[in-house]
Amino acid sequence: MDNSGNLPPQPQPQPQPLPPLMPPDPIGQPPLEKPSDTRPPVTQAPLQRPGTMSDHQQQASTVLSPMGKKLFHYIEFDDSEVLIAEIRKHPIGAIVQGIIGVLISIVLVVSTMLLAANIDKLGFSTGDGTGSGTIKAVLIIVGLILGLLALAITALSIVVYLSNIIFITDQKIAEVAYISVFNRKVTQLGIGSVEDVTVAQQGLFPRLFHYGTIVVETAGEVENCDFSLLPNPNFYSQKIIEAHELYVRKYGN
Repeated sequence: MDNSGNLPPQPQPQPQPLPPLMPPDPIGQPPLEKPSDTRPPVTQAPLQRPGTMSDHQQQASTVLSPMGKKLFHYIEFDDSEVLIAEIRKHPIGAIVQGIIGVLISIVLVVSTMLLAANIDKLGFSTGDGTGSGTIKAVLIIVGLILGLLALAITALSIVVYLSNIIFITDQKIAEVAYISVFNRKVTQLGIGSVEDVTVAQQGLFPRLFHYGTIVVETAGEVENCDFSLLPNPNFYSQKIIEAHELYVRKYGN
């Protein structure tokens, strides 16, 4: 109490913080524990670089031809997939292309030589004969260059023809087709989409040399596939049918 008779002011109590609200636990039940994750850890497969093959694909490619091994990485090949057959073009096509190319080369060379030999009769000669001699030499050189160029184009066309390969697996029919040296087309058809397989051998030569065309008819809006100039078409068409029947028994329609 001071001299004026008033009591000194008393300090006000500070408010205490409330405890955090906790959800009530069920009566008679222990608190819930966080379930432990018992799933096995997920391991990510290493990424495969473009242009390379997996170990399974490399092992399957050991039975392929050298050209088949070179082109096998262009198709999809799962780890559970089985390679059934490799189909290459019949050599009759390369033989025909080679004969035609050689004939064209011979015609070009002989034609220019005949033209050079008869250049005087065409009125291109001069009084001293020097002009006609120069023209003859140019014609012969041009003929030889055209002949060599025709042979080179023929060789490239044969290489392109022999680079067309069809792979049959238990899941798909895949074709790696070279339309030109710089134009490649890869077609992959699921074996389950096959509806019918037709073999066409028209004429004497297909029956004589055992080659023909296999037409694979597909279901729905999928375009049919025609594979021409194939050796033993009846044998490989049976392989396609067997692969389709095996797929249907395993996975259904």
